[in-house]
Amino acid sequence: MSSKLQLTTLAVLVSAALPAQAALYKVVEVTPAGVTGSEYYGTAIQPSAVGVNCFDSGALPTTPATCEDYKLAGETRNWAEGVSYREEVAFAIDNSFDYIEDGYDGFEDYCFFQLGYTTCESWASNQWNGWKRELNGGSTPPNNSSAFIENSPINSSKVNVVINSLVSDTEAIGNYNSSTTRNQAFNSVELANGTGQQSRAWAKKKSYTVGSISSSSNYLNNFSKAAIWDGSNAPIELDWKNTSDNGSGNDVYAQGSARDLIIDANDSDRMYIVGYNSTADGDSRLMQATIFKQKIVANGISANNWDSNTVVNAQAEIGGDFIHSNSVVTNINENLVAVGQAKRSGNYPENGAVANRLFVIPNAASPSASFFSGGIFFNGAGGQMGGINNFNEIVGRIDIENNREYDGKQRRQRAFIYPYNGNGTDVDRAKIFNNKAWIIDDLTNDGKVSGTTDNNNQFRIYDATDINDAGVISATALKCVGGYDSVASDSYCGNGSTAEKIVAVKLVPISDPTQRSIQARPFENSTIERQGGSLGFGAITLLGLFGLMRKRIK
Repeated sequence: MSSKLQLTTLAVLVSAALPAQAALYKVVEVTPAGVTGSEYYGTAIQPSAVGVNCFDSGALPTTPATCEDYKLAGETRNWAEGVSYREEVAFAIDNSFDYIEDGYDGFEDYCFFQLGYTTCESWASNQWNGWKRELNGGSTPPNNSSAFIENSPINSSKVNVVINSLVSDTEAIGNYNSSTTRNQAFNSVELANGTGQQSRAWAKKKSYTVGSISSSSNYLNNFSKAAIWDGSNAPIELDWKNTSDNGSGNDVYAQGSARDLIIDANDSDRMYIVGYNSTADGDSRLMQATIFKQKIVANGISANNWDSNTVVNAQAEIGGDFIHSNSVVTNINENLVAVGQAKRSGNYPENGAVANRLFVIPNAASPSASFFSGGIFFNGAGGQMGGINNFNEIVGRIDIENNREYDGKQRRQRAFIYPYNGNGTDVDRAKIFNNKAWIIDDLTNDGKVSGTTDNNNQFRIYDATDINDAGVISATALKCVGGYDSVASDSYCGNGSTAEKIVAVKLVPISDPTQRSIQARPFENSTIERQGGSLGFGAITLLGLFGLMRKRIK
């Protein structure tokens, strides 16, 4: 008997010996109609009404009829996109546009200098091939990203549509490639591009939509500003931090972006917009996490009515060293708790990685970042922020391996949920999670290896991208049809010979407390290195870039 089979058999026996338990979540796969793609990604979840709680059988929704009926927004992928369809600049860092101007060599240089993998040739080849497809397509590149809200395609006549958030079960916020520009913002309608030729939209509250305006319809060498639209009016563009010079004469271009907003009912409906903004530092234009705070409520959203507050601890330069290459605030909730991420510079690795560090801001009125630590957030762990609801439940993805990435291999990541203890936290909701963060795979473990076509053990949750107040999560999962060989976190699929798929899923809370519990998944391999079926470019490259420094994101 092979050692691999012995380990798998042992894990099955161990799981069979454990008492039967339910999980916290039911995994519901979303197979959209009207769109086709090799892989499906969950990007956002329909907001819930006030008072609905899918963890409480006495507070379930009436509209929609059940918690499973909250709509999920998603996207397809057929190949690696190479350059993000939603970011203002490539890799959320390249505001000199040097990396993508240099073709394949530039992609390899980015990987070598900013990620540090020993697999950069393979990484760069996959990403460059995706970007090359788009470049060779001219004004009508091949479609790689079709967007949907469950069974309803969104902007199906457009190319490379992405959804950053949902307003309702029918209205999405995002952007697409049109015949005249790479990025055209939309909500329920196409949004005006203001003084620029490109636009991106990320979130909407009441009549206000936020995003960014870029200066050119070209693929290269754009500057951008954070923007806010009021209804169908032309956007208001928010100034850079301490300069009106876009820096282009210094071979860098100033950038800005608005990713989310909140209207503070406790402060005369004062508006806060979160994202990033450029700060001039000599010839540099530093892309730094920022909270734009409305100065005088009565003066509305005029361009000069905003304070641009760089988030303390998430700025590029700390203690005289440029620790971070870029940072962004991705989401904010009604408690003025915000979340975001800061990418460590390739010159300053920590614990063997130049990680994308996740942080929380306890009070947006005085923005200071506190980086996640303890428990699943080990020193040097990197991840991707997904979102935060009004119960301060934060979702995203995080490293689950602590091997050396710098001069090593890329770490595996999995989705997490973190019930942050701050202003507005609900004590009863936090108790469901034992007041601590979890890898979501531990919360979907019902102890069953197989037996039903919809069993949770068919899925390992890679990314959690959004969470509504009812507790329903949009996510992306690896799927082993029929179930993995065991309930172990790193179980094989078909004894290592069956290919997994990448699918969009929503995670629906189990409402009956007598039918739910937490049972952490065991590991069956001491190295926890996946050796199962092929994931194509997905697990190796696309999953590493998808949503890089984006919302989720929402």
